[in-house]
Amino acid sequence: MIGRVWLLLLCGVLMLWQPLNFAAEASASITTLGMRGVFGAVELVVHGAVAALSVAAGWALWQSNPGGPKLARVAVIAIAVVGVQSLYKTALPSNVFPSDRLPLAILTVAHSAAWLVYLWRSARIHALEHPAPVTPSIRLSR
Repeated sequence: MIGRVWLLLLCGVLMLWQPLNFAAEASASITTLGMRGVFGAVELVVHGAVAALSVAAGWALWQSNPGGPKLARVAVIAIAVVGVQSLYKTALPSNVFPSDRLPLAILTVAHSAAWLVYLWRSARIHALEHPAPVTPSIRLSR
């Protein structure tokens, strides 16, 4: 039961939190994108791609796809990279004080590391990645 709750929580983070975070970021920066230059546009596109990747990973886990855990690992790592990048080098609007960057970066990496530990150690995820082989039952007729 508890393993199912963690899986649902991870699916919620991937399919809800990350896209909503991107939507808030895009709505705050889309009107001023012209003055932010190419780097701002590229950064916004990359953040959108990470949000799309996280939705695909969450859906694959939700549907018990055997490739879901690998996709989720990639998405969680991409979320951490984009999160730290947006703290230190961004052309998009940000309201983070410079003194808060390191603690927030540590929390971002720790959050992603916790989900990666779950994805590597969970028996439910392991069973999803490595399903038991199906032995065909042959029935001989007389």
